[in-house]
Amino acid sequence: MVFQIAVGSTELTPKVPAFPSLWMGGYGWSPRGSSPGNVARELKAHCMVIWDDGYPNVMVRCDLISIPRDMNQYIRGTLIDEGLIADSDFMMASSHTHSGPLVGDIRPNPYVLMGLTPADINAVNGTTNVLIDRILDLVRATLNKTRTTVTFRYAEASVNLGYNRVDNIPTVLNTVPILVARKANNNRVAILFGAAAHPVARGNDTTFDCDYAGRAAEQIQASLGVPAMFFQGAAGDQNAGSPGSTKGNALVVSIGDKLANAVINKINANTGFTNVTGPIMTRIEEVNLPLAVDTSNPTVIANLRSRYVARLTDPNLADYPENKRHAQTMIDLIDGPGLPTHLAMPIQRWQFNGLTILALSHEVLSTYHVKLKALYPGKLWIMAYANEVEGYVAADDVLWDGGYEAGFDYPDNTIAGLGSSAISYSWPAPLKASPRGTTPAVAGSTEKIVIDACLDLLNNI
Repeated sequence: MVFQIAVGSTELTPKVPAFPSLWMGGYGWSPRGSSPGNVARELKAHCMVIWDDGYPNVMVRCDLISIPRDMNQYIRGTLIDEGLIADSDFMMASSHTHSGPLVGDIRPNPYVLMGLTPADINAVNGTTNVLIDRILDLVRATLNKTRTTVTFRYAEASVNLGYNRVDNIPTVLNTVPILVARKANNNRVAILFGAAAHPVARGNDTTFDCDYAGRAAEQIQASLGVPAMFFQGAAGDQNAGSPGSTKGNALVVSIGDKLANAVINKINANTGFTNVTGPIMTRIEEVNLPLAVDTSNPTVIANLRSRYVARLTDPNLADYPENKRHAQTMIDLIDGPGLPTHLAMPIQRWQFNGLTILALSHEVLSTYHVKLKALYPGKLWIMAYANEVEGYVAADDVLWDGGYEAGFDYPDNTIAGLGSSAISYSWPAPLKASPRGTTPAVAGSTEKIVIDACLDLLNNI
């Protein structure tokens, strides 16, 4: 079965005066912003519309650190209201480059993350609105472009781009999914590819850059002559490079070229590819991931408030103001609208004949990739950072031991850990784990909820 596709792109690099803010995301805990013209590689968004029996399925990928929940809901809701898409037929993902703009004002919270002022936060929201408009216009324009009839073929290459940054977790993901669209004459039209590694090769400087993922896409397009679109994998605990790598442009080029060569060589060899046909069966489901403590319980709330008040006056935190800013934010929530009780997690499935794409929201860790690949017999492309990104989603193996990705300081999982991901994403406490040492994960735990939801999507049309 053949499809019809259209591909479009737009620029997302913040530039004055169109963008009100040049504040950057990806690193805390002090203000970090770029300056006009300080760009290594342009940030882009790409859109592919796959027409299956006349119905559009829309994929968007962006060189952004994250997509906040309200941004995802607004873009998705606008396109649905305009009658352009159905909910499950729209998929949006971020590359998670750490050298792009700060997006949104909730998760991460610009005040907690970098101590930005209200005026700066208003500017961040102005830039977010520009990004939203550009993505919406990109989708609309691509839906109206001339369609090209294509067939799809899928294969997986392998390349080691980095390391696992979590102690005692040896998993390093090296799978490189590749989906190639070709015309009847066998000429390529577009390439979708992926990997799983934090785009942190450039490091904590003030230059806008799409990092290794964008470099790889540029090299693939230059070599093969067609647009190349990168999708991030379960990279929550995967870093590009090595623990001792010197960050900077040279590392961006080195890792980007390493990934690009793996894709180019696989496509040129033309071995191991299998046909991917329709129909496309799409579905999206949202689950609620519980926190480790019940923040609807008045006793729990009172305990958290007293502990956060204590952090405000703790002299040991004088040199770590992000923890104090977070504490004040949690107190304001307790005294005002209330604390969040869960992390909402959309999970999406696009099932072709010959390939299933599973798109997980948030910063999913590698354990989920390993377990889902083992549980599903078919060809499976696992994406993360999809649709929205508002926190880390660790499995039991990390949630038992604490640390940055787990969101708490071991062994106290009843409050956000100092300097942890729960601070950067403004959560009052980490996610809930199974009892320590319990295998398999138990009902009500984060891991059990995520795995069960994924298996339901994978095994039920």
